[in-house]
Amino acid sequence: MRKVKISIERPLRSRSESIIWKLISTPSGLSRWIAEQVTQEGNSLVFTWGKPGQVYETRWARILDVEKNAAIRFLWEDEDDPEAYTEIAMVKLDVTDEIALCITDFSDPDDIESMTYMWNHDLDRLQNKMGI
Repeated sequence: MRKVKISIERPLRSRSESIIWKLISTPSGLSRWIAEQVTQEGNSLVFTWGKPGQVYETRWARILDVEKNAAIRFLWEDEDDPEAYTEIAMVKLDVTDEIALCITDFSDPDDIESMTYMWNHDLDRLQNKMGI
């Protein structure tokens, strides 16, 4: 089954491109809001959810593209749709001069609501933990 592209844009309360870039492009930054632990092994990111000793899920993603201070795109290793990817991009908002995060992901048609909820939850976590 072909997946559906979803896009979520969330304005942040920050104008610091370097801080936001570190939060979306480094394992330590991603560990603050997407998963409990993220490590990098070569051109792959390893995402682990759950507390130490109670790992719920581990997923690998191959980095497809990095545009410094703009976007990171990766492909989950278990992805079966050849056109699907996940991208986290920074966009500068013209009116406020603040930065928004734009998430692009792909979902099975039956899972759009839960995928959107998951990304919004992660973005809430980012804003609450980092105050941005």
